[in-house]
Parts: sequence; C-alpha cells; structure tokens
Amino acid sequence: MDFSLDALEYYRLKDLLGRYVSTEAGKFALDDLAPTADEQKLESEHAITAEAMSYLREHRLPFHDVPMLGQVLDKLTVSGVMLEIPEIEAIQLFLTQVEGLRIQWKEDREKFPKLAQTAHRFPDLRELGKHLGRAIQNGEVDDKYSPELARIRKALSTTRSRLTEKLESIVRSPAYSPQLQEQIVTIRNGRFVIPIRTEQKRSVEGIIHGSSSSGATVFMEPLAVLEMNNELVRLQDEERAEIARILAELTDLIQASTASLEFARSLSAYIELVFAKARFARDFNCVGPSFSRGLLLSLIKARHPLLEDNLRRENGSVAPVSLDMDSNRRVLVISGPNAGGKTVVLKTVGLFALMAQSGIPVPAEEATLPVFDRVLADIGDQQSITDHLSTFSAHVLAIKSMIESATVRSLVLLDEIGSSTEPGEGAALARAVLDKFREIGALAIATTHYNRLKVYAETTPGVANAAMEFNEITLEPTYRLIHGLAGASSGLKIAERLQLPRPVLESAVGYLDTADLEAAHYVEELRRRVANLEHEKSRLEKERQEFEEWKRREFEQLTGQQRQEIARVEKKLERIVQEMSGKALRELESAGEESVKKYQKKLADAKAEAARELSKEKERIEPTSKLGPSPAAPQARRPLPGGEGQRVRVLSLAVTGTIASIKDGEAEVLMGNIRLRRPLNDLEVIEDVGPKLPDRVHLSISPKHLEKTEINVIGRNVDEALDMTDKFLDDAFLAQVNPVRIVHGMGTGALRQAISEQLRKHPHVSRFESAPQSEGGRGVTIVTLRD
Repeated sequence: MDFSLDALEYYRLKDLLGRYVSTEAGKFALDDLAPTADEQKLESEHAITAEAMSYLREHRLPFHDVPMLGQVLDKLTVSGVMLEIPEIEAIQLFLTQVEGLRIQWKEDREKFPKLAQTAHRFPDLRELGKHLGRAIQNGEVDDKYSPELARIRKALSTTRSRLTEKLESIVRSPAYSPQLQEQIVTIRNGRFVIPIRTEQKRSVEGIIHGSSSSGATVFMEPLAVLEMNNELVRLQDEERAEIARILAELTDLIQASTASLEFARSLSAYIELVFAKARFARDFNCVGPSFSRGLLLSLIKARHPLLEDNLRRENGSVAPVSLDMDSNRRVLVISGPNAGGKTVVLKTVGLFALMAQSGIPVPAEEATLPVFDRVLADIGDQQSITDHLSTFSAHVLAIKSMIESATVRSLVLLDEIGSSTEPGEGAALARAVLDKFREIGALAIATTHYNRLKVYAETTPGVANAAMEFNEITLEPTYRLIHGLAGASSGLKIAERLQLPRPVLESAVGYLDTADLEAAHYVEELRRRVANLEHEKSRLEKERQEFEEWKRREFEQLTGQQRQEIARVEKKLERIVQEMSGKALRELESAGEESVKKYQKKLADAKAEAARELSKEKERIEPTSKLGPSPAAPQARRPLPGGEGQRVRVLSLAVTGTIASIKDGEAEVLMGNIRLRRPLNDLEVIEDVGPKLPDRVHLSISPKHLEKTEINVIGRNVDEALDMTDKFLDDAFLAQVNPVRIVHGMGTGALRQAISEQLRKHPHVSRFESAPQSEGGRGVTIVTLRD
C-alpha cells in the first residue's frame, strides 16, 4: 500500500500523539503504528478506542514506565545469566501493573467488553509474581525464603554483636585511652577496627587496615578480635553465596516465562496506545469515523489537528472545513486566493484518511470516509537538487507515479496542479491529468488558480468546483470552503490593496489573455449568483423562524383561552349539580322509602346528564383553528356543512381555500390557480381568514416551479437533512411534481433511517421505496406524493 506519509505530515501527528505515551514499550508501539486497509481490524480499533474514551470519562488509567524492563528482558535471552536484585524488582513492578490491567475491567465486562476481552489475553503470571514477592522484600532477599539464609544471617547477627561488644569494651578501657584517637568502632575492608593515633601504633598489638587522609590516625584490628572478625567474614561469604544461589534460581524461574513476559509487555503497550488515542481524542474533541462501503467522503466541521495545536499556543482557533464527495462527484477542484486555505483543506482530508485508517479518532463533528488502498499526495515544492530536477519536473514525475499506482479505491491530492510552467500548457496538462483520474475512478482533489480548470470543473460530469471564500471588502480569506462555486484568485485586487502603482495595474489588466478574462468573468458571475442565493437562503430562513415563533405564540394564547373557558364551564356545571343534589336531599327528608329510591335514581340521572353537558360544552369551545395538523383531536373540528363555495382551511398545509366540489369523502379545494383534493377530515370551516400574520411575514399560494425532482443531502447532519427534505417535499407538493428522489447515500444508515421515519409521518407522502440498484439502490429513496 502506498501512503504519502511525509507530504501529509503523518509523522508530526505521531509526535503529537506521543505526548500521551509514557512508557518505553508504548513509544515502540507508536513507532510501529501505520495506516491499514484491513476493514475488520479498523472497525475493531475504533471500537476499542471508543470504549477507552468512555472509560476516561469516569476513571483514570495511568501508565508508568518500568526502569530497566527492556534491558532486563533482553538480558534474559542470554543463557546462564543471573539477574541482580534491582532487575528482579523491575520484573516484580511490571507484573503488578499487568495484574492491575488484568483485573481492571473484570467487574465492568458488560460495560467495556472490548477492553475486557483485550485484558483477558494477558498471560496469567500471578504465581511468578507471588514467588518473586516471597523472595525479594525491600531491596534484598527475604530471610524467610531460604532456611539456610536465615541460619547464616542469625549467626552473622550473633557474631557481629559479640564483636562490637568486645571492641566497645576495649575503647572504654583506661589502658587504651592514650592510644585512641576517638572512642568509636568502625569498619575497614569488611573488618571491625578502632582508630589509633599514628604515633601510638607500636604500643598496640594488632593489624593495621588503613589510615586517615591526614595521616594522624591508623585503623587497627586488635589481635583480641582477630578470630571473631575472621568468623564474621566467613559468614558474610556464605551469605553472598546463598544469595547468589537464590538469584540464579529466580532468574531461571523468570527465564522460563520470558515469552509470556514479552507478550504481556507488548499487550500492555498496545493498551497504552489505545488510551493515548482516547486521550488525544478527548483533548481535541474528536469523533470516531464511519467507513462507507462506496465512495462517500463526508467531513463536517473538520479541523487539522496540527494546525489547531499550533493555534492553541497562540490562543487562536482553526477554521473548520466541511466537504463531501461521492461516486457522482469523484473529482473536486478547489480554487481561491493565495493563503486562503486551499492546501490546508488538502492536508486535512489526506491526514484524516491516514488517521482513520490508523484507528485514530478525527477532530470533526462527523466524518465518513472510504477505506483507501492508497493515499497519494503531491503537495509542496518537490524540487530535488540531488537528482537535478526542477520543481515542474519533480511534480510531473510524482504525477506519473500516481497515475501508474492509483485505483478506484485511491485518494489523490494535487496541490497547484499544472503550476511551475506556462499557464496555458499547465492548465491543459492539469485537465488531462484530472480526466485520467476520473477515468480510473479514484477520488481526486486538486487546487488551482487556472480559470480554464474552473470552467472545466463546472462543465464536466463527475467534476465539481469548490471555493475558499474571500472577503471582497477586506480582501482577506475567511478559510470557509463553499461547494459548487469557483473561487477568484484576486491577485490584481490584492496587488491594488497593497498599493502597486496604478499604471502597472492598468498595464497588467491590458495584458490579460482574452480567454482567461472571459473565464474570470464567468467565474465571477457564478460566484455572485451563489452569493445571492446564500443571502436569499438566509433571509428565508430568518422569515421561517419568525413565522414558527408567531405560530408558537398564537397556539399558546389559544390554548390558554381554551383552558379558561373549560374551567368556567366546569365550575358552572358543578354548581348546577350541587343545587340539584341539595334540592333532592330536601325532598328526601319528608319522603318514604320508595320515594328515597326514586330520588336516588333521579340524582344519578342528573349527574350523568351534567357530565354529558360538560363533554358537549368542551367540544364546543375546543379551538377550531390549529396552527398545523391535529389528527389526534378530530372531535375538536367543526362539522363541514354546505358544499361549493364554502371557505375552508387545509389543516395539513395551514392554508385556506374554497370548496369547488365534494365527492367520495374528499373535497376539491381551489387555492388561487391550484386545485387540491384533500380528505374531509383534513378540512375545517372558517368564517374569516384567521389571525393576522406578523409584520414582514406573508402567506400566499401560487403555482410553484420546481427546478429539480431530487434533493441531495449527503454530508449533512441529521437535523439539516430533515429540514431540507421537509422543505423539498412542500415545494414538490405545491408544484404537483410526482414522484421525487431523495439522495442520502448509504453511509452508516443513520441518515437513511431518520429520513424513512420522517416520510412515514409526512402528510404529503403516499408511499416511498429504495431506488433500483442501477439508480442508486439503498442510497436513494423514491417518494410518491399524495394527489
């Protein structure tokens, strides 16, 4: 597999990820991290990283490096070697960490199944850990581990005690006072001695074992303690021999588990790397990417992590980019001014592909990508002095290699395609190269300043324009990517702002090639039209929000009035019931048993009649106008008397019209020049045109012309897609267009599912189904609207 790791700064990303790795083994695992095209492995990697992200919201999982662990494991591969106590302690510490990881997710196995499954793979080294723990305590071999060592150390303690007592009695003796430098007992060469004045050394019988740096004192072993010192040295030799035997025994025991220790270290490093990815994802607000089965590439508010990291240090923020491509738009041409962010878009898309295929979450709101077999990038200055290549030659050789290796599953990224040569030839070459990648079927993104390439993108099937937005007033880039629009390079405008002399600018305009000038005018006109559409879209959205707010206020007001009226009627009827009950009780006081039964029945009948009256009164005062359909409360609507000429409101559309005819439970409603057939239960009689609309909100019905019979919501989040679909269905219904297509792609299926739920409940929809395989299959839904 061919991945342009250097050009896309993949190794710098790994350096950033390395901040979250603390152990030597974890750093080795990070060094080995590389993109893969194994879809099953990628799904597993992102799943376990998602669990780690969830785990970190509740817990901490620190990884501490174990000093010397690597060199100890290397040492164990040598036959006949013996580990020292600090080296065995390193093994002990590692085993403690492994056991901690082994039991970490035992209790939360259901909550973190992937982590538990991974930890379950650790070899069971508990017995080895317990054995080492019995042998080594506080930096030395424990007496309890070996009976022989316990015997030797007991003898040592006894001999040392007798020896020190004897020497202390000597230094306290008045006979030795003139010869002693100090009344202390010390050790030289492993033997207990006393300090004697140099000039008095001949007056004391013993063996000199050294002198002080000044020469004023000699350290002498008196002959009286010679045998005791010899015994102490002998016991110390026995102790060292027994410790060596024990260490050799422990080394053999550890060596027998070397393979398990190596695997445990490798697995521990893998888990640390998983949590490094999770911590990175937490700090950079990342999401786990989805992998599309086809060629859908959709990024919503994506941020380049390296750029964001740099800007954070300067208290700045990165401008996010949203981008989408699919089988109908395989080639994307991005244009715009210098320093406008075109190259950042290329690097963001390329690095996201590498991150996703390395099991690393990506900093975006949503991300869907194919699994690429190759990510091929030609970005930056490729000049090679060593190979005697010019910049243009280096670019050509890079493109040649990319054409030879690209497949339908490849991602191709080309920065300033066709540059570094004569513009006419460069644009022609760029077009031919993009046509070749389009023929291969790869997803390709190219940046350019060539107007001819922008026109090519606008007029060629499967190729689309995108522009880096440029503020015409401040002459500064906004770093926002706009699809369907070619960007202006604005070189002359920027030169004018930088106060290049006017005669020079005028001459430059005169030298412009006619074809380039026409193409620039064409691009500018497209840009202006798209900008106008964006402005109109914003205006309509604002009016829609104002209208929705007015509807909400009107409904709340109407509901409040209804509740007050119902409360008034309930109070009135309750008073009537009380009065009837009182009257009946007064009559009962003078009546016989038969009359009692008669009046009890009469009272029950009165209460039942009161309840019926209350129900009828509620129906009468139920609001006759709803701000939208209300199928759950049909009893609240007025009956439909009369026929032709009756003014009615269509509840599902919140519009008014006049009945032209009634047949088979349906009415034909005339609204201006439009005739609609609606069920009678979707109509209600009105006596006026309803409440007054708020200022600047106008509601009218007129025949609508629908330019397209399909809508493409690929790359949108669920809320945006549902809003766009609802508006599209309203427009299609009013324009009487049938059927219509909704292109949502397959992706993870979440968007398709949400749209299906919306269509099931939509008042305009009669039925819907997936398109035939030849027309998009499950990635497209065909909707038949009601007549």
